[in-house]
Amino acid sequence: MKNKFHCFLIFCVTMSFLLTKYALAHDASQSNLPEDAIRRFGKGRITQMKYSPDGNFLAIATPIGVWVYDSQTGEELNLLTGDATAVKHIVFSTDSKTIFSSSWDEVRLWDAATGYLKASIKVNAVRSLAISPDGTTIATGSNNGSVDLWNVTTRQLIGQYIGHTSIVSSIAFSPDNTIIATASEDKTIRIWDIHTGQSIMVLTGHEEWVTSVTFSPDGLTIASTSLDDTIRLWSAATGEHKQTLKGHKHYVNTVKYSPNGKTIVSKGWDGIFFWGRDRNSTTFSIKGKITKCNSFTYSADGNTIAIGGYNGSVYQCESSIAESNHNPVLLFNKTPLLSGHHRFAHCITLSPDGARIATGSHDGVRLWDVTSGEFIQSYEGHTDSIHGVAFSPDGTKIAGGSWDGRTHSWSIDSRIHSELERKNDSQPSSADNSGYIYRTDYVTSVVFSPDGKTIASSINENEIRLWNALSGKLIRKFEGHSDIIYSLAISPDGNTIASGSKDKSVRLWDLNTGEHKSTLLGHTAMVCSVAFSPDGKTLVSGTWYGETVRLWNVNTGKIRGHLKGFRGVVLSIDYSPDGDTIVTSINRNIYLWDAKTGQHKHTLEGHTDRVESIVCSPDGRILSSIGSDGIMFLWDLSRMPEWDKNIKMIRQRSIFELLIQLVVNIIFRID
Repeated sequence: MKNKFHCFLIFCVTMSFLLTKYALAHDASQSNLPEDAIRRFGKGRITQMKYSPDGNFLAIATPIGVWVYDSQTGEELNLLTGDATAVKHIVFSTDSKTIFSSSWDEVRLWDAATGYLKASIKVNAVRSLAISPDGTTIATGSNNGSVDLWNVTTRQLIGQYIGHTSIVSSIAFSPDNTIIATASEDKTIRIWDIHTGQSIMVLTGHEEWVTSVTFSPDGLTIASTSLDDTIRLWSAATGEHKQTLKGHKHYVNTVKYSPNGKTIVSKGWDGIFFWGRDRNSTTFSIKGKITKCNSFTYSADGNTIAIGGYNGSVYQCESSIAESNHNPVLLFNKTPLLSGHHRFAHCITLSPDGARIATGSHDGVRLWDVTSGEFIQSYEGHTDSIHGVAFSPDGTKIAGGSWDGRTHSWSIDSRIHSELERKNDSQPSSADNSGYIYRTDYVTSVVFSPDGKTIASSINENEIRLWNALSGKLIRKFEGHSDIIYSLAISPDGNTIASGSKDKSVRLWDLNTGEHKSTLLGHTAMVCSVAFSPDGKTLVSGTWYGETVRLWNVNTGKIRGHLKGFRGVVLSIDYSPDGDTIVTSINRNIYLWDAKTGQHKHTLEGHTDRVESIVCSPDGRILSSIGSDGIMFLWDLSRMPEWDKNIKMIRQRSIFELLIQLVVNIIFRID
């Protein structure tokens, strides 16, 4: 018995030490990793940000969960995880003690200070979330057009509003808590009496989906945004249309009033616009704008605004400065308080030695260390989003294809930038007053030849261009597709280039002569991805739905088989270096297939939005993936799919469970 007591004391001391050490070393960005993942890069794309009413917390919703920060210091306090799908919306309780987060089928209630999960509400297809001014009621908008009201204390359904015929995209309570405004995909705004549940007004005039609705602080005006790129102002009392604000060009999805009611803030894909009144005027006009950002929120006192940039940083600044800032670059020259919430990358590639990852996104080309997960550096020279990226075979250069219509090349170490020569290209138009640059052409894919001497790029003029990688001179063009080319691949012997197009075909070309060799027909949807097998004998192609993945005999152009069982969007395909496995991204998952039999081997689950790009490491042990959720994962392929079930079970248990079980076994085996 004495021995048992001594062992128990040792156990307690050991666990105390380990728990302390773990708490100090804990990296929230590595919390809640998917089962097969070994590393996660980034904190996820921002879906919404909110300050707590008392101003102490800044909560950021992402596909990973809800990140809670000290709003003054930027210190990371908590990561609230556990939602099965991406967190789309968050609201604070009026006393700042509770955070409500909504995912597709659930609303969760978290203790804002401790991160403890207090309760949850099962809801069907949540598309919007709001809390009443008195803090007693939560409203959720659904996919089927209904608005549900929930008692915060009992979490019981207390009311349901029926009237919209499609998705309820936004909900707002009036400041006096007497009416609710809802916006819908059915192009209408409905006003409801909160006590009777009756629809008392239907506001019409928007020509497209109404994406957001809000009340002015005095409750007299309702503002709404729509995919028709306008903001409309309405009388909350009569429903009369008061003014239409025009200026956005791309997908306006959010509108809010500043707490003092003097400024209206709207967000679209072309940035955040600040609208204010001129002196002695009742109408609103643009006073400032900030581009390259995807989210914003005001503090309760209105003195501070937090803005999430495409570069993954969150900037907190004086609202008066931001509201009148006509220079979108000025804000982003300041040091951000928070970082890591990247929007998402479009493409990914691994260096030949497998040590570094390059990603292409709206923010450009970025280089990451595979081992540490640290960001290394970025490469500049482009003027728009990067949609194709590739390492040279010797690992000394990166090529990037941009929506500025150009193909760019950088030296890895020196970051010296060169632009591949353009000939007879239509020039892009100048930027409009939104800051968005309209293009008449854009590069969709970039690849190096195996010898590194040539770069191939595809543009939406339906042609492939071949460049000398050293001089940047145009060598030749390949023409024949009747629509946009989405993907390129060069055979391992460097003799053939394959192209997949929106015209539903795959074409093979002689890289040396430019001759069109064959057209592979049979897909029923646009071809998004192509890849050669390591021996060059097979080409695999994936589509946007349709008959998803096909395998082709490169020599004959005949179909060899299909990968069946899963349907969806196949944006990326790769072979393992040994040629035994085909890896495909289909919607939000990654599927591994036996290359010889076409049988499904394993599924990698963890992304909460569509997987944009995947690539295998040169040694075949690691797979990298990026998704629209703003997350990049590294996956361990070295033991898949033959993992022993016992090993899987061990990985699912925490280190603390194992240690506890081990010590308990020792204690109770001692007489």
